[in-house]
Amino acid sequence: MSTRIPIWVANTVFVCFVVFGLFYSIVRYENSFLKHEYKLLFLESNRSFATVQELSRIKNKFPTAYLCNYSFGLSDGSLYETSEKIPYHIYKKIKLGDPIEIYKKELRIFGKNSAISYIKGNDEIPPYIENLERFFRFGLSFLLILVGLSTLLRVWGLLSQIYLSPRKQVVTDEIVEGTSQDSHQN
Repeated sequence: MSTRIPIWVANTVFVCFVVFGLFYSIVRYENSFLKHEYKLLFLESNRSFATVQELSRIKNKFPTAYLCNYSFGLSDGSLYETSEKIPYHIYKKIKLGDPIEIYKKELRIFGKNSAISYIKGNDEIPPYIENLERFFRFGLSFLLILVGLSTLLRVWGLLSQIYLSPRKQVVTDEIVEGTSQDSHQN
């Protein structure tokens, strides 16, 4: 069995590693940008009001989680709608259609105009894109392992071609001797 792998397999794995690395760096940059923006979100200049569109409880989760879906206006006049996980003490205070005090900021995420917001008094963790970053980190480590294995197999395959085993050496010598005898007879 040959230890050689085709060059296109090694090159494909390497290209996939580079592409995953590029996407991972973009997602990591955007995630750190979001964390920074969430820290600056709680300034008084970012205070605004939103309208509660929907309230819901997620019963399959322990402890019970509460979601608030609300909408607010952006500077260009469009309406932006978002959902946020809220604690019980906020859930029991608000009703459908009530105005709630929020902090909002408009920004660009992945090149698209968007907004981030947070309900005043909410102590839940803000939603980042850490799951996407974790997915790319695992994909990058998997491809790094594949790049290492394909490189190892390529080197092993090249070494087996350069330094032939004794059995292959005998066969090669016989072929060389057979061709040299044929050339002498002619």
